[in-house]
Amino acid sequence: MKSNQPEFGLVLTGGGAKGAYQAGAIQYISELGLQPQIIAGTSIGALNGAVLSSYYPFTHAVERLNQFWEQLGEAEILRPHTGALLHTFSYAAQAFVPRLRHWLVDFFIKQGLKHTSTSIFDPEPIEYFLKQAVHPNTLRKNIELWVTVFPSLKIPGLGYDLLIDLIRAKTGSNACWLCLQDCLDDETIYNLLLASAALPLAFPSREINGQNYIDGGLVDNIPLKALAKRGCKNVIVIHLQNGSVWDRDDFPEQTIIEIRPQQTINKSEVPVVGVVESWLNFSSKRIQELKQRGYEDAKCCLNPIIDSLISVREYRQSQISLIDSTEKLLMMLRCE
Repeated sequence: MKSNQPEFGLVLTGGGAKGAYQAGAIQYISELGLQPQIIAGTSIGALNGAVLSSYYPFTHAVERLNQFWEQLGEAEILRPHTGALLHTFSYAAQAFVPRLRHWLVDFFIKQGLKHTSTSIFDPEPIEYFLKQAVHPNTLRKNIELWVTVFPSLKIPGLGYDLLIDLIRAKTGSNACWLCLQDCLDDETIYNLLLASAALPLAFPSREINGQNYIDGGLVDNIPLKALAKRGCKNVIVIHLQNGSVWDRDDFPEQTIIEIRPQQTINKSEVPVVGVVESWLNFSSKRIQELKQRGYEDAKCCLNPIIDSLISVREYRQSQISLIDSTEKLLMMLRCE
């Protein structure tokens, strides 16, 4: 439900399975009595935001978000397609050795693997859990939610080419911020959420009104601009890596608090491998660990700010009391 000008908002960045960290951080935010009127999310952040927008009051929504992550930890959320090896090897080879590509295609077809898979993982498990946790009818009346998606390019006769989208992402093509409250049918809501989390090669793109969309994190993993556009002045950003950067000068009107991992939450420091492993590790133990770290980091970040606000308020109250006492004393002296 759109408000005229939301006062407080959340920005939830993308990061795959590391999104459990946001559930822990939001738990602490809820315990402070804070409730967002608007949320902007990318990828897993969009899914987290959709769960929060599907329930009220906010305390119940946060409880449901934590249950959602517990269920993900108990399920086989990442189920490889039978044709995953074919697609991956075929794509990796096509730009370098065309003859090798054709040989791989013929080989895997002979082995019985499908050539029709367009993603490594079967999207059915995440679709199932998403539809169990996200309720469009409630979402349309609840916290305003914006998701980030990237328009994908399919060239007739060539199909999908990741390299083209990566080049477009790096050379200035813009992401789209779309408000789910503007979606009139349920399937569009689900497809936009799945599109925002459609990491290329890992999950398939989604077609909405004739346009294919993929993971918005390729271009905008910190969708602050969506909230700035709506005039939201006070924002908490929950990052999923401690090295996230953004240009503060782009948001002169916003008061922004960042909650970020105090230490890296990648499973390994090996470049690329550590990031990929952390994105894909949905084990129950790992999810519990991330939720706890998110809770503790939020507490560590927000408590000093709260203490400072309390100190300022007490100082102002003491000033008011001093002025009041002084005025009373002056009045007594005048009467004498």
